[in-house]
Amino acid sequence: MMSRLPHRAVFALAWRLFQAFALTLCLSALAAAQPAGASGEPPEPLQPLRVSRQPQGLPAVRHLQFFEDTTRALSIEQVRTPPQEARFTLPDDPLRGKESDRVLWFKLQMQLADPGSAADAQREWLMLVPTVSTHDLRFYGPFDENGRALAEPVVTGMRYPWATRPAASEQMAWRFRLPGPGTYTAYFRVESTFARIYDVSIWDPADYLQSTQDKRMFDGVSYGLLIGLMVYGLVLFLVFGEGLYAYYMLSCACGLLALGSINGHALRYPFAHWPEAAGIAYTAGPALWAICKLQFGRRLLRLRHFAPTLDRLVQAFTLTLALAIPYAHWGSHPLLTFRLVQLSVVASTVVMVVGALAAMRRRYWPAVLYFFGVALLLAGVGTIVLPSWGWTTWAPNQMNVSQGALVAELVVFAVAMASRLRLVLRSEQALTARTQQLVEALGTDALTGATSRTGLESRGEEWLREGRPFALMLLDLDGFKGVNDAHGHAAGDAVLLATAQRLRQQLRADDVVARLGGDEFAVLVSGRPSRETLGAMAQRMVDACAMPVDFEGRPVTVGMSLGIAFHLEDQATQDDAVGPTLAALLRAADRAMYHTKQQRTGPAFTFAADLAGAQAQRPVPESLHERHATQ
Repeated sequence: MMSRLPHRAVFALAWRLFQAFALTLCLSALAAAQPAGASGEPPEPLQPLRVSRQPQGLPAVRHLQFFEDTTRALSIEQVRTPPQEARFTLPDDPLRGKESDRVLWFKLQMQLADPGSAADAQREWLMLVPTVSTHDLRFYGPFDENGRALAEPVVTGMRYPWATRPAASEQMAWRFRLPGPGTYTAYFRVESTFARIYDVSIWDPADYLQSTQDKRMFDGVSYGLLIGLMVYGLVLFLVFGEGLYAYYMLSCACGLLALGSINGHALRYPFAHWPEAAGIAYTAGPALWAICKLQFGRRLLRLRHFAPTLDRLVQAFTLTLALAIPYAHWGSHPLLTFRLVQLSVVASTVVMVVGALAAMRRRYWPAVLYFFGVALLLAGVGTIVLPSWGWTTWAPNQMNVSQGALVAELVVFAVAMASRLRLVLRSEQALTARTQQLVEALGTDALTGATSRTGLESRGEEWLREGRPFALMLLDLDGFKGVNDAHGHAAGDAVLLATAQRLRQQLRADDVVARLGGDEFAVLVSGRPSRETLGAMAQRMVDACAMPVDFEGRPVTVGMSLGIAFHLEDQATQDDAVGPTLAALLRAADRAMYHTKQQRTGPAFTFAADLAGAQAQRPVPESLHERHATQ
């Protein structure tokens, strides 16, 4: 639990960071809404893209012309007719535009930068269209200046198996050649729920493969972290059985599904021959991840306790997302549904930030970690949500930022769970200590259920005050330390529990069995039993406790040494009575038990009255009563 001053400082810092992020978001949106200034000069004639090998790829988007096919039915032959060719135009701002459900035709004119280069004329080029969510993508050409197509059309996309990908790339890519001088024209058709102007580039295949190595490593690390965190959540769920850990595990699993689908790996690996399943995973993955994350957050933050209104709002967002999953895939307005999902994710994340702030005001430390994790995710999600709404410009590696934010958020959540678990353990330890105090106050030993030392003293003093006759047996286990050393303290606890149970079985209802601490027990035998009766009772105790104790399938055995002292009400037998106080009885029984331990033969018990006077006064090292009196 945080102290008052640090708590206020952390809360103030978190609130200022949230305000700064919100202000930055608003300013970015306002700046993005301003139209680009026009120079007033007529545009220069579009020149063909001069193709040459570039290690980082040759940007082609500034040479890319497009038009929207509102009929969704134009063929390549119709597109190449003069009326349709006249529709092609350059976008005003190609890297800024809202995604929408439509069909777009693109046209790119190219020529070799060095027409005399035999290597470039024989080289196979790669046109990269950076998208994995296109339903149907068709490449045509390239066409030479005579209108002759140099290759067969290529049809690929998310509706088709992985084998249709011409370059075996998660991103849409097309292989082509430019065999010599002249201008070549390539067309491609995009049908997608999220169609936009793409940042197309031209690559040498070897350079492109090399450029993807960092991305592949980043994806591998991200997936590995998510799998490790998922296992972490599973272990916690199996150990504690709490829904919080189940939702964290599901958040990691759904996050893995969402990232795998968005990166194109779901279609490449598990669903290579089942594109419909890959499409469902692409649609449902992000929503399922958001649902599980919301349920995890409301449990971690204890919103039902700290902020009931926010808790009901989170439940409403959860229901909305759950209903959106089937409609987004099979409904008639998938883009609108996807926009609502995006809005729900952003809005619910903001609500969870407010919930974290509310929990922080109650000095709930895991809420601080949760706040920073959610704020981190909100910033990361904004890098792809804002461009998809047309508010900011599309830029390379935006998906990597969101992916890293998602993984980092789940890592921070894992730390928050550990912080919560530490608080729970501290509470349980405090509760256990308090329970121990209460149990001891009630005179019961917490481990064995026998009477505690406090209870023994209370009962013994009561009997002395009432003048009731009784005998006191002091018992110590032989070989108990060896059991702890050989088998661990759990085995020692099992022996102590079995010993207490076996002692009770040998006694009457009015007798008292007490554990004084460690491996030391005491028995109060009420009434006036004879020496023979006490001796027989002691022998039965020794025999019962000598029987092996089963611990995890292994027999564990210990011995027992006893000392017996008794108090009698009849003054005529005062020669056999020892002392008028319980402390004196304990010291006498302790000396008798010590004497028993020194004997290698004979019975396993000794009566205090049988010891010679000199030996009875002999000090015993660290007597049992003195040990416990100082604890």
